[in-house]
Amino acid sequence: MQIDYSILITYGCIAKKLDKGDFIFKEGTNAYFCYQVIEGEIKLYTTNKVGKDLIQGVFHKGQSFGEPPLLLNKTYPNTAQATMPSVVVKIDKEKFTAIVKDFPELLNNLIYTFAERIYQNAFLAQIWVSHTPKEKIVQFLNRVKEAKEFNPTKPIPYTRQQIADFTGLRVETVIRTLRQMHNNKGLVNIINHKLYLK
Repeated sequence: MQIDYSILITYGCIAKKLDKGDFIFKEGTNAYFCYQVIEGEIKLYTTNKVGKDLIQGVFHKGQSFGEPPLLLNKTYPNTAQATMPSVVVKIDKEKFTAIVKDFPELLNNLIYTFAERIYQNAFLAQIWVSHTPKEKIVQFLNRVKEAKEFNPTKPIPYTRQQIADFTGLRVETVIRTLRQMHNNKGLVNIINHKLYLK
């Protein structure tokens, strides 16, 4: 959900600068805020028992995250971390509910945002239960292809490490499988180390 920056500032929400690698919140901590990205990139992920990170979402300018645990008075179910220098606005529950009350058109936006995230989580579950590395990667890349911002003339906006973190694979496995897919004229082309979808 995107709230106009001027509205956020009017309601007293605070912008916070982050360096690459800075944490916004960690899995299991109490949710006192939700956030909107002003610039940069934030990843949400969980870590499994063997220390493997599983990405659950990557958020860019205008996108918000952290609303469900804030509204439900729950702990954060994942960790949020800046992947590059970023700026986010933190919004507490009182301000968030006041904004939505004063701007009811945002409720429709919120419903669609939550629906998209539910769909995304169901899709990620399908990837994680796929059997082979190729099946996992193909499912992930098909999802990338379906995204409205997808442009086939540009490389996909994910690193090999991020693909590994989305699919639950080791980065070495992702690199090897993508190379095989390229050599077998599959779903991908690799040009100057950049990954393109066919």
